[in-house]
Amino acid sequence: MHNDGNVVPLHKATTDQANPSPLARLPVILLQVRDKAAQQLRHGLQELFDNADDTLFEMADRAQNNVDQNTFFEAMRDLRLKRKSIERGFLESFFEAFVGLVQYELTQTTLPLAMSFDPSIELPSDELERQVALEAMVAKALNRDGFALGQLTTRLSVLLGKPLDDSHNPMGPAMLCEYFLQAWRNLGVEIKVKLIILKLFERYVLSNADQLYAQANQLLIATGVLPELKAAPARRATDHAAASAHAESSESGARSSNAHIDESVQEVFAALQELLYHVRGSVAPTLEASAQAQPISTRDLLRLLSHLQQYVPAPAAQDDFDLRNQLEQLLTRVSVKSGKSRVVGVADEDVINLIAMLFEFILDDHNLPDSLKALIGRLQIPMLKVAVLDKSFFSRSSHPARRLLNEIAAAAMGWGQCDDHQRDSLYLRIEQVVQRLLNDFVDDPAIFSELLGDFLAFTSDERRRSELLEQRTRDAEEGPIEPTSVFLAEDDAVLLQVDQLRLGNWVEFQEDDENTLRCKLAAIIQATGKYIFVNRTGLKVLERSRTGLALEFRRGTVRTLDDTLLFDRALESVIGNLRQLNRGK
Repeated sequence: MHNDGNVVPLHKATTDQANPSPLARLPVILLQVRDKAAQQLRHGLQELFDNADDTLFEMADRAQNNVDQNTFFEAMRDLRLKRKSIERGFLESFFEAFVGLVQYELTQTTLPLAMSFDPSIELPSDELERQVALEAMVAKALNRDGFALGQLTTRLSVLLGKPLDDSHNPMGPAMLCEYFLQAWRNLGVEIKVKLIILKLFERYVLSNADQLYAQANQLLIATGVLPELKAAPARRATDHAAASAHAESSESGARSSNAHIDESVQEVFAALQELLYHVRGSVAPTLEASAQAQPISTRDLLRLLSHLQQYVPAPAAQDDFDLRNQLEQLLTRVSVKSGKSRVVGVADEDVINLIAMLFEFILDDHNLPDSLKALIGRLQIPMLKVAVLDKSFFSRSSHPARRLLNEIAAAAMGWGQCDDHQRDSLYLRIEQVVQRLLNDFVDDPAIFSELLGDFLAFTSDERRRSELLEQRTRDAEEGPIEPTSVFLAEDDAVLLQVDQLRLGNWVEFQEDDENTLRCKLAAIIQATGKYIFVNRTGLKVLERSRTGLALEFRRGTVRTLDDTLLFDRALESVIGNLRQLNRGK
């Protein structure tokens, strides 16, 4: 029977009244924020597509062959046909994200694609290239507009009555990228065209995010939502005073009204402080105190560390540099000059001791090449300063400084003893990162986001080249391998050890008493039983049979390298050692 469009079944009406839609439960001011932002985002997308035609036409005009030219012309046609659906899909996702705030739970929500890259998972080269570009875009936006976004997230948290994370703020750069990825998922263009479109998205949408956050914050302030928060500093300010004001106001704002969001960070640090209780007292002046010791402020500690930062020795002399000893000498001088016994405050001393123990583990880690250890050792003071400023360094795996350290270690996993590090492009890039931090990092942690974005873009190029060579190596390896005279029992422990190897695993072969070779398992040729190993550039360096490799494991001339995240591994080890120490007490 035909139902009149104006007639609503009784059971449906009852259900709708009992379960109001999530949209109906959103505060009116939040809907106003959403609609105001949607206007600007719609305008930005229109500018993107208006300029995409011109950009792709210029690329086609400069193409060196007909194939590339046709690629750009087809992309232009595809964009024209799908432009409206992409714009519509983007805004639909944007609206749905606001509806989703009603069900949002911080502990159960997965990261947006733009923030969820896992370097331990091998991705197709195109997917990897796109992911790296996304990460760089998000990092740059957070570096530029992170303060205003943080204030908006704090206000939304208060409005919703539950904590909201920056990465899941519907107006944050990670989520904006997510909407765009979802909207263009059916766009059939090559990766080089996708990267061009992503760059246009960054230029015409993400680059204006500061206006989004300013408008939203003003609307919320006008309705009385945390008007006492300090306004964001001028976006273009780059002098030292502005950077200091940024750090100070950010810290103040977090203390005053974002305590419930930072609760988990404080809980983690408090737990670490309990473990660190028995190692306190190692950072104190050596003179006899004539009066009760007076702790120096965190700001004064940062000044002392910035002074020491300028005198960090070259990699060759790292063994002679003891940060705690150097800091103790400075405190002694300050105490003598002031006539008062000056010490580091308890919380700051705990951070100093924890960072020192983390770096002791890192510099003793057999999975890292010695040349890399010397470079990483120079990062101890910058990492200490960022940890003093931001305790989430210890609890947030996505913290830019922590990720930068992990990415450096992962990129250099395959360095060998014989590599010419002084001419190696990766070594030189890491050296530039280290020197930039030593020269420029005062008290604004945003520099880590910038360096992380740049480093990810660089390593993606390196990875793409090595993957191409690896593929060629795999394609070429079809010949037989020399049989070994020894066919071990299938349940032999060393054979099982070989079978646990996975593509992408790094191993180290002991070639003789003095030389080792680091390489990655690039292919297992089932037809011939060959295990093919390549260096970090993707070139084949050796091959082994399954049995031959097992015998080398038995002799101890080969070992697998632990390529899990360096910082996380170090923190786990330090916590384990501290627990043992506390049990002994």
